[in-house]
Amino acid sequence: MKAYLSFVKLRIAVGLQYRFAAIAGVATQFFWGAMMLMMYNAYYRAGIDTPMAWHELVSYIWLGQAFLMLTRFSFVDSEIHDSIVTGQVSYEFVRPLNIYYYWYSKLLASKVASTLLRFAPIIIISIFLPSHYRLMAPASIEAFILFLVTLFLGLFLSLGLTMLIYSLMFFTTSSRGIFSIYGVVADFFAGGVIPIPFMPGVLKTICYALPFRLIMDLPFRIYVGNISIAEGIESIVIQLVWTLIVILAGNIIMKNATKKLVVQGG
Repeated sequence: MKAYLSFVKLRIAVGLQYRFAAIAGVATQFFWGAMMLMMYNAYYRAGIDTPMAWHELVSYIWLGQAFLMLTRFSFVDSEIHDSIVTGQVSYEFVRPLNIYYYWYSKLLASKVASTLLRFAPIIIISIFLPSHYRLMAPASIEAFILFLVTLFLGLFLSLGLTMLIYSLMFFTTSSRGIFSIYGVVADFFAGGVIPIPFMPGVLKTICYALPFRLIMDLPFRIYVGNISIAEGIESIVIQLVWTLIVILAGNIIMKNATKKLVVQGG
């Protein structure tokens, strides 16, 4: 465990050095958030019945932009990806570490470092915007604490799902298709494209049956008060169960894949 924690600390320190990339990312995410707010504002001004209050939606969108790198489903570590595609993964087995948890710690460090560089500027700027477009305070102290807990647990679930995709890459000749499909599908059913309360009944039922909403939709809606404290606490159990399932499945698939691994070329 010490080896994995040490590696996480090292990778975070390295990731924090990419400040210029973070600045560009903040500008992009702030622009995207503003564009989404203007689009939704047109619907709200039209007097259409909506399942979320305007201030809830505004905060939901700004939280999504601030913690984008933490909840992002299309997050790809180029080193891990390239090692599988090129066959360099064979050298990873020389390390006296479990390759699954070694890669898991790399992804964890990369996500945390990227988030630390980006979330604060977006949060600060959105707090001081005009009241109509401002990030509001959490619904309550309990909601804020539960928001942090579910966001933290959602991170581990997200990493487990990503590792599941990396495990499946051992059985494919090209990774483009599997990552493209996963990123689009997961982001949609997590509420990243359209908040889940705005979806029709059938899609909403599917969203609640899948684990993706537990990563993004759940913590953000707890923060704004659109999900009650009682429902949030119940959802923590579901988060833990899903996390254990995907980590166990990823471990099993990777062990089976590496037993029959064949590397072509020199």
